[in-house]
Amino acid sequence: MAGARDKKTKVVDLDTDVSREDAAVLARATSSRRRRANTEDLHPLLERQLMEAADENGRLRVRQLIRIVSQQYETFDSDRSSFETVMQIATDEATAMTEALERESAFKLQAILDHVKDGIISCDEHGRIESMNRTAERFFGVKQSDLLSLTLDELLPELAPDGNIVQSLENLAAARENTHFDLAARDTNARHRSGDLMPSEILVSKMLLRKRIAYIVCVRDTLERSKAEVALKDSEARYRVLVENAPEVVVVYDADSNRFVDCNENAARFFKMTRAALLRAGPPEVSGSLNGDDCTSLGMAQGHIEKALNGGAPVFEWLHRDPEGRDVPCEVRLVRLPSSKGKLIRASIIDITDRKRAEHIATGERHVFEKIASSASLSDSLEAITDVIERVLPESVCCIRLFDEERGVLTHAAGADLPREYMALMDEVPAEIRYGSCAAAVALQRQIIVPDLTKDPFWEYRRDAAVRAGLHACWSTPIRRGDGTTLGTFAIYRKRTGLPTRRDLELMTRMTQLARIAIERCEAEEALRASEQRYRGLFDNVVEGVYQVTLDGELLSANPALIEMLGYVSFESLKSVGLTGNLYVDPEQRRELVSRLQRVGELVEAEYDLRRRDGSVITVSENARAIRGTDEEIVGFEGTITDVTERKRAELRLFEEKERAQVTLQSIVDAVITTDRNGVIDYMNPVAENLTGWPARLAVGQPISQVVRLASESVHEPVDCSTEKKQGASSIFPVPAHPPFISE
Repeated sequence: MAGARDKKTKVVDLDTDVSREDAAVLARATSSRRRRANTEDLHPLLERQLMEAADENGRLRVRQLIRIVSQQYETFDSDRSSFETVMQIATDEATAMTEALERESAFKLQAILDHVKDGIISCDEHGRIESMNRTAERFFGVKQSDLLSLTLDELLPELAPDGNIVQSLENLAAARENTHFDLAARDTNARHRSGDLMPSEILVSKMLLRKRIAYIVCVRDTLERSKAEVALKDSEARYRVLVENAPEVVVVYDADSNRFVDCNENAARFFKMTRAALLRAGPPEVSGSLNGDDCTSLGMAQGHIEKALNGGAPVFEWLHRDPEGRDVPCEVRLVRLPSSKGKLIRASIIDITDRKRAEHIATGERHVFEKIASSASLSDSLEAITDVIERVLPESVCCIRLFDEERGVLTHAAGADLPREYMALMDEVPAEIRYGSCAAAVALQRQIIVPDLTKDPFWEYRRDAAVRAGLHACWSTPIRRGDGTTLGTFAIYRKRTGLPTRRDLELMTRMTQLARIAIERCEAEEALRASEQRYRGLFDNVVEGVYQVTLDGELLSANPALIEMLGYVSFESLKSVGLTGNLYVDPEQRRELVSRLQRVGELVEAEYDLRRRDGSVITVSENARAIRGTDEEIVGFEGTITDVTERKRAELRLFEEKERAQVTLQSIVDAVITTDRNGVIDYMNPVAENLTGWPARLAVGQPISQVVRLASESVHEPVDCSTEKKQGASSIFPVPAHPPFISE
């Protein structure tokens, strides 16, 4: 086909057939094409069109071919028109979609800008306001429409002090080499619609917007931040005041550098170092020793530091060694401080010397009271007191002496840490003013404080001995009873000169009182033991039986007289009888006695019969009282029992004799009147009744002179019938023979 197009084509009439010559040429071309079809592919459309234009004989019909080609061109035109229409539609849809996306993006962007916390203002190249978000509207109290075309200095009056807004915006938007500085905001004051100035910060950016310069200004309200900063500064100031004026020591410890990085003034005073020197030091330089060895208390603190770094708040005791080499017990509280620079720990340190002192004193006093309560020996109790002093006051030796009032000397009672030679020399020292502080305290009856015994006249006779013993000061207090008499002295010796502090004097007073309690308790126990011995002797040797018994009748104690009275050989054999009710001849009598004791609380000369071990019966007289417990309930009885068997027999015999005498007096023919020692009639026989005319029932109790008046037969003078000078309960007085008398 390419070769055929290169040749010149002949123009023929489309309404006539092709000439034979032309047909032959086309035929040859068609034949040639067919022959090339085996070696060269034709366009399928051209091949189909040539096939359609050939007749049955294979001759090409040109008119038909042209018609076919023309139809194909018409199809091409129609397809091209349709494609252009589709492309136009696609273009329109793409344009509409782009515009919608732009509108949606603008809406979203505006929504974002309206909800950010910062106010955003856009300005043109002349500094005129073009737009602002809602945050800016709320911040300035205006509407965007009210400010359009106004310059930015209407809202930010300090933006351009020289009036050149554009230059100020350029300066704020100018890039620096330091990126962080570029992004840093600038502090200024914004003007509210009301005219009030508001602290704020601004950030300006310059950009090209639609081929023109625009400035974007971000405004942030810093009022709350300013308040927060002021509050933070106030808080920091208060914290610093609290820390600086806190009663405890406060240091900040850097665990990485093992050094203190901050401290309060108390810390400098406590550690006796300048602030600068303390901040160059660390825990190793201020830690004391444990138990006097080479191991420092820092090792103990290390574990607590790890706990604090892990979020704990440990509290522990720690020893600080001051520049003078003295170990000071402390309580430490650790807490980790928030810090981005390192591992910082805040340590609050409290000097617990006083607390430890109080603990030692309380523990020592408790130990002393235990000794006293357990009836330990006086020397053990007093030694416990001296231990308290020597534990609380280092470099001190305590001594307690007892005063022998009869001999006027002081004897050593406690103080084992004093040198033996000195104790021997000071034992039984005279209670005179020149034999030391203790002797002077007894002689003068007051506390004696000697800060330097090498110069004090009270030590004139014992100064050399004290100096050889290494003693240089002595504080002594007399120990007095409640009635003011002296029991002894309480003394504290010091190995260095000095006066006692107020706390030392208070401690001396407390320990002196303990010594008084211990001595008086010992004296009371000795007196009690002596009293018990006397009571035991009385209990064992008294003639009457003495007993104690429970409420239900169990025998608790009985003296030898009662055991023997009942015919037993020992208390155990008597107790083997069981309850005391088994000893009564009539058990009902015991129930009556117990009932009376519970009602009245005591028995007086109650008589009843008991059965002895051999079965014989004795009559006893009992005096008893109820024993009450702590709740005032009766828990038992105690009393004395007297064997009145012989007395009862004697009384019976006397009664029988009296009965016989009564019968005799009643039957004789003589008048018989008896009186007591005061002359009061206590008996008249029937003959006397008849003779005197007085009935016995009326005469008994009357003076004899009222019933009978006797007169001398010779001179008729009254006879003295008084019996006041006679002895005895009753008297029989002589009457003259045949005396006249006057009856009633």
